[in-house]
Amino acid sequence: MDFLDEFVAVRETATAAGGLVAVEVDGTSDLTGLKLDPRALRLPAAELAEAIREAFGKARAAARQRAGQAIPEVLKQDSLELNSLIDKVKADSQEGMSELLSTVNELTQRLDRLRRR
Repeated sequence: MDFLDEFVAVRETATAAGGLVAVEVDGTSDLTGLKLDPRALRLPAAELAEAIREAFGKARAAARQRAGQAIPEVLKQDSLELNSLIDKVKADSQEGMSELLSTVNELTQRLDRLRRR
């Protein structure tokens, strides 16, 4: 296994809302898992969205730290190519998280409407 495989193989999980929300990310900050306890669906939409963002942020920070340990010293040197790659991974992960949060917000709004009926 080379260092890139190790980087992608990193998995970190974090929870929020008292454990009702669990998020797993890999070493590139891609979302690899989202678990919602059924009780989490009783939370107001904004609170559920915030819990997901919180858990994602914690998991992403832990994954970044672990993934950084998998990078060989020679690649830790400040280089234009490496910075470009890091910027792309960061942009991709932020875009993916934005899409996820948009979907979660839509789902929680639908749940709120269903609960009001």
